[in-house]
Amino acid sequence: MIIRNSPVRQPQTSGTDSPTARPAAPAARNVVKDSFSPGTTAAQRTGAISKAPPGDHGKLMNEYLTGARPPPADFEQVMGYKPYAIQTPHGQRMQDPLGYASVPGQIGPVKEFDKAAKTHDYGYDLLRYYDRKGTPLKPEARKAADAQFRQDMFDYANDQKGTLSKFKYRAWAQIYATAVELNSVRQGNGPP
Repeated sequence: MIIRNSPVRQPQTSGTDSPTARPAAPAARNVVKDSFSPGTTAAQRTGAISKAPPGDHGKLMNEYLTGARPPPADFEQVMGYKPYAIQTPHGQRMQDPLGYASVPGQIGPVKEFDKAAKTHDYGYDLLRYYDRKGTPLKPEARKAADAQFRQDMFDYANDQKGTLSKFKYRAWAQIYATAVELNSVRQGNGPP
């Protein structure tokens, strides 16, 4: 469960600032010619940005996380990795191979919730992917990723043998899920 905050944005200046306080206008851009296709610029050969599919983005996120929908065609190129599928006792899950449970101080059952965290990381990377494409998913998508994370951790806890083990893992699942959900609310349920 990697929590990445949005980059800090510089405040915009109002129209009342003095001309000397404003940054200089950017220099004119050179048009870069595409060496592979004579007569076209690099900007002209760039593919069209794919938009987020219309409809229920919560359902869309669930389809991505369970493997019912394959990753977007250029996801690997944009995000730098190819998600892979695993089979759990509760169904298929897609995973971020680079993901991990990032808990402050590594307290609690980090290894035990690793599969849930890798699926959750993939969900957050889908949010980042669509944001980079210029068509961010609706808040329902992040809520669905967080809900799947909660469900996967509680499934793990409920699969344990013994009342004490179940209680222990349920308590940690509640702590982790609540922390993630509160952070999502803090970030407006948008891309992390």
